[in-house]
Amino acid sequence: MAMTTKALGDLVLKVLVGLLFVVIGIQGIGGFGGNPLYDELDSEMEIVVGVVLLAAGLLMIIPAFVGGVKQSFVRVSTLIVLAAWIIFIILSDFVYGFSRFNGERWILWIEDFVTHLLVLACVLKVAMPAVKKIVK
Repeated sequence: MAMTTKALGDLVLKVLVGLLFVVIGIQGIGGFGGNPLYDELDSEMEIVVGVVLLAAGLLMIIPAFVGGVKQSFVRVSTLIVLAAWIIFIILSDFVYGFSRFNGERWILWIEDFVTHLLVLACVLKVAMPAVKKIVK
């Protein structure tokens, strides 16, 4: 059966979102930073958050290429990714973002915030089936 353009787009988006969270998870496990998500965490918590995000990202990618993964694991992982990204936006852009905010940096803050919202839109697209399952 041929894959539709929409199905292909959904697959690519799911793999890219999963890959983003795999990379963010590796950054936390490795402790080499690079992501503001880890700026305010101690090293033990960085590892815990990193492992959770790595596992959630993998559970988003693997089922696209390997059969036999329970859909409940996939739904939970997409919900974890959604919750993690919302928490990241709140902490990065509002809680800690405003503490470093000054008149010269407002345009950079807007750029970061819009970038985070673009990722959130992608995560929402991927997580929507899991959200609908819970809302029912």
